[in-house]
Amino acid sequence: MAKLMGSEQYRPTVLSSLQRARRNCSSPVSSLTALGIVIVSGCVGPTINNLKITPQVLCEGQTALMRWDVEGEPTIAFSPEPAPTARGSCAAKGREAFGFDLVAEKHGKEVAKQIEVIQLRDGSSEPVIFPTSRLEGAEVVASGDKNRALWTDHVRVETVASCQERAIQVEHSGKIALLAANGSPSDALAGTALTGSWELRSSLSPAEQANPRLRPKQLEILATLRCEKETP
Repeated sequence: MAKLMGSEQYRPTVLSSLQRARRNCSSPVSSLTALGIVIVSGCVGPTINNLKITPQVLCEGQTALMRWDVEGEPTIAFSPEPAPTARGSCAAKGREAFGFDLVAEKHGKEVAKQIEVIQLRDGSSEPVIFPTSRLEGAEVVASGDKNRALWTDHVRVETVASCQERAIQVEHSGKIALLAANGSPSDALAGTALTGSWELRSSLSPAEQANPRLRPKQLEILATLRCEKETP
């Protein structure tokens, strides 16, 4: 159960139907008690100048801060979002997603903006997928970053595993994991933050070396996650 700001606690069943929260512009701070998101806002006219929730990925017990700046009268609505269809073995699991809609209204006209918040459950998993960008000898290399604005340091890696039935070497946070083609998990990166830079590399088969069309367009691994508790 997630601990929220103040005395309220988040209960997933509360979110089975659409919830709405309205704020008067003269009130600088209010709280969305069902999700425990502290709201700090400013009002000056009829458009949405800014909408931000930090962080957008929540661990249980973690709180988030929601800020907006609108011109007009704001209305906030939030509701659960359906889980995406799982595709193959490299699919995100163990999470709940909520869509937040901010609508600003004035003189009978409305403008809207949406942002998504994700709450992770124990044993959740997240794919790490990057397009291949270069060849080094007989290896294909893919690299990239997991969004630091989206993921916080509270989200840590437990294990990583290959999703493509091919051996993959992973370098992340100064550590290296050698992943077997059979998808068996490795704890070589355990304790590292999910966020940050990743490099994946895999050896090409003789057929892939001879025919570029057979080479993988991206490299995929699956990370199982755990959440570190916030320091009081």
